[in-house]
Amino acid sequence: AKGGAGGKCNTSLSQQLDGGDRFYCQGKEAGVAGELAELYLEMKIIADIGLVGLPNAGKSSLLRAVSSAKPKVAAYPFTTLRPHIGVVHYDGYHRLQMADIPGLIEGSSLGHGLGTSFLKHIERCKSLLYVVDMSNENDDPIETITILEKELTAFKP
Repeated sequence: AKGGAGGKCNTSLSQQLDGGDRFYCQGKEAGVAGELAELYLEMKIIADIGLVGLPNAGKSSLLRAVSSAKPKVAAYPFTTLRPHIGVVHYDGYHRLQMADIPGLIEGSSLGHGLGTSFLKHIERCKSLLYVVDMSNENDDPIETITILEKELTAFKP
């Protein structure tokens, strides 16, 4: 949309400041209106690093440990329902944003679990960090990474 032509003087400001020596509007002139348009904007980058993993892998706990973010942490799946962003400060004045993404399950790219709505957040991260829970002897970390990679590659927005 094309912007309009600007006017001369901000009339609300001039009424507040008239009579003072600082500012006075002479020759007040209204501007010309610009075009109207309805736009849909989508934010593409939300974080430098996105934490990706199965539910209860420790993504929120990691974000809490390295930043001042306070995402909810609980012992049940799908505690995180929307991404949480934390700012990680390191090496003096350098910093990066880290996003806690809701947990992926097998079939997320097909709409299972929390569905595909949060998978969009993953493509908005510059890089991904897989968080794998190593505390359960029965879970195979290679299988977990395979599930995550399969869901990420199957998702087509």
